[in-house]
Parts: sequence; structure tokens; C-alpha cells
Amino acid sequence: MKLRASMLYVAFFLTGPAIAAAADNTPLLPAPGNAVMEPLSSHLKINGVDMRAVQFHVGAEEERLRSYFVEACAKLGGSYTENQLRNEHIQGCITPPYSLTSQWHMEGDSAYGTLTSLRIDQKIERNALPEDLPLPAKAQVLQDVESSDAGVRGRVLHVRVDTPAAILRASLDKALLAEQWQPVPAAMRNNGSMISMNKGNRRLDVVIGEDGTGKSRLVIVLDQR
Repeated sequence: MKLRASMLYVAFFLTGPAIAAAADNTPLLPAPGNAVMEPLSSHLKINGVDMRAVQFHVGAEEERLRSYFVEACAKLGGSYTENQLRNEHIQGCITPPYSLTSQWHMEGDSAYGTLTSLRIDQKIERNALPEDLPLPAKAQVLQDVESSDAGVRGRVLHVRVDTPAAILRASLDKALLAEQWQPVPAAMRNNGSMISMNKGNRRLDVVIGEDGTGKSRLVIVLDQR
């Protein structure tokens, strides 16, 4: 699914109050005039929060682009924040009732990133997990990203489980089969830490990794066409 990596990329922004009802006319921090823009999804919800997001890339000098977003927030009369995570610039601008964010990094002489916008005055609205997704008891959902675009609905979950990865894989594989999920052809299953299954017009991929002693972390990707 085209949006999977990008959905995870923007999920970092949700550290403040939650909202609902983002729309295409929700404001964004303005990108430079020569930037190439692309909507991230026609509908995007992260941890129960609706938001608007667009991807951009632009030829720019790093410091000039950073200063550009600082000035853009000032022109909006917003409250500005800035962080850097590894090579990612994360610039926020609060202009009630909206929280606007730019996150970007340099690749050579170009910047690649995402602009997001969300309201900060409404409630979280989480959708229930699919009944045929048998998460282990006491599983902790760390992140829940939902999208719909071009007839494809997707969901990406980050989950922590207090079970060793090898044991978890065996039990989850069995539980999914009991829910009538069918493994993809053997030729497509080359990774022992990954479960891939289909059910009707739905596709499920689960990546299982160790997360400390006796614990596991799952990345679950669901697509429905």
C-alpha cells in the first residue's frame, strides 16, 4: 500500500490534545512556492484523531527552509515550537483551534517532508479493532493509523506484547487460522518474523520483533479493497 510508510511518518506528531473532523480546507503551514505537493490520503486518522496531511519536496538550503517555517508561523501569529529527531526537523505552530506542523529532512539539495494540520478542540474517536484480529491478552496498542484512499482502506497498528517473539508468532499464526485467515502462497513468505494472510478482499501483514527480554513488538498492516 502506497501510504503505509507515510502514515507511520506523520504519526509522530500526535503528542498533544486530540481532535476530530479534519477537512481539505483545514489550514496548513504554507510550503515554499516552488514546492511539489501531494495529498497524503483522502482521509487519515491517527490514534482516533482526524487530520489533514500532505507530502512535499522542494529544492532548498537547510537553514533557509527552517527559517522559512519559523517566519510562516510568525506571520500567522502562532506559538512556535521546534525539535530535531536525528536528521528530521519538526516545527510546530499553534494557531487555535489548529495545530500545524512541518516535518522534513534533507536528501542532497532537496528537502522531503510532510505538512499536517489538526484541530485541538474536539474528542478522540477511536474505531473498534476488527473482531477477527485476535490480539493477545493484555496487548498494548501504541499507535493506530487509519486511512482511506482510492477505494483502499488501510490500518497500521503498533502493538507491544509481554510474550517472547517466537512463542507469539506460533500462537498468533494459529489464532488467525482459527479466524479463517488464509496464508499467502509459500513463495511470498520468506521472512520467519512475518505473517502474511488473506481473507476475501482483505490482506494482513504482521511483523514481529523482540522488544526487550521476553517481550515483543508487532507492526500490523491491514488493507481492504
